[in-house]
This record gives sequence, C-alpha cells and structure tokens, in this order.
Amino acid sequence: MDSDNYNGFEEFFCNMFNFVNNSDDINKDEYCGDMPGGFQDLNPQLFSLMGQIVGMVMSGSLPFNVQNAIANWLMLVGQTIETYNAQQQYFQSGPGRYYDLKYKNVTNPFCPQSNQSSAYSGTGESTSKNTSDMDQLRKEIDRLSLELDRLRKEVHGQ
Repeated sequence: MDSDNYNGFEEFFCNMFNFVNNSDDINKDEYCGDMPGGFQDLNPQLFSLMGQIVGMVMSGSLPFNVQNAIANWLMLVGQTIETYNAQQQYFQSGPGRYYDLKYKNVTNPFCPQSNQSSAYSGTGESTSKNTSDMDQLRKEIDRLSLELDRLRKEVHGQ
C-alpha cells in the first residue's frame, strides 16, 4: 500500500471503509431524516434493552477473558463516541432539553420549521399569563418596598 496517497490516518480510514465527509456537500432536504438504518425513532428504553440483550447473547458463548477484552474495547469506543457527540452537541446547541417527543428535530437546521409550531402550542397563553403574573409580582414588590420605607422612618424617627 502506498502511504503517499493519504494525508493522515483519518483520510486513510475514511477511504478504506468508504466513509464520506458530508460537510463538503450538504443537501438540506437530504439530512432532515435520520441516518439510513438510524435509531432516532426508537424509544431510549427500548434502545438500551436491545443493547442488554445483545450483550447477554454474546457473553453466553465467549470465555470470560475474551468477554472482558471485548467489553472493555466496546466501552472505549462507546465512550469516545459519546464524548465527541456530547461536546459537539453542547457546542452547537448549548444546554439541552429533557427528552420529549415534541423536541424531535427541534434544533435541526435541515428540517422544515413547520413541525416546531405544534411543539410549542399554547405558548401565547402562557406568555400572557406570565406577563400578568410578573405585573402582579411587581406591584407586590412596590407595595412591600413602601411598607418597608414606612417602617424604617417609623423606627428611625423615634
């Protein structure tokens, strides 16, 4: 193999396994959905359960030392992917939301924005209620400030 054809390990690895760098050629309509064969629509609990089942089936037919070696290697791969993903996600989106189906693709710039309107239905009502509550709290703070000033004058005036 001629190593002069590659600029580094990453390029060699991508070419060896036919990975394509999608950042050069992005079609917005193409990336709205999940990756082919992806897991976006799977419930997180079902996804975890599937991993447990695969682990139990694999470990039943392997010697202990091989189980340990494979498990450690898979954990290393998983932690590397998880760390990379978490940092990228935090960098792109900031602090995230709790898991809820209404947030599916909510920050994906490649998906149409029409599905976000249903995710935030009723926000107009809650905004007006919040404004009303804020006004009421401000009035109460003003009233308490006046009462505090009156009490200070009464204490210091004697």
